[in-house]
Amino acid sequence: MKDRKRMKKVRKRKIHSIQKQIDKHQKKIEGEIGRLDTTKDYWKKEIDDKFLKQIEEDENYLEKR
Repeated sequence: MKDRKRMKKVRKRKIHSIQKQIDKHQKKIEGEIGRLDTTKDYWKKEIDDKFLKQIEEDENYLEKR
C-alpha cells in the first residue's frame, strides 16, 4: 500500500518538474537565436519527443491507480 502511494506522489512530482522543463524550453524558443545545434526546431522536438511523452505515461499511470 505504501509503495502505491509513494509512486503516485513521485509521478505527480515528476509531472510538475517536467512542466518546468517545458516552460524553460518554451522560453528558449521565444528568446534565443538558434545556433547550429540548438535551433528552435530542436527545442520543439525535445518538447514533443521527450517531455510530452513522459507526462502522458505518468498521467496514464495515475488514472489506472
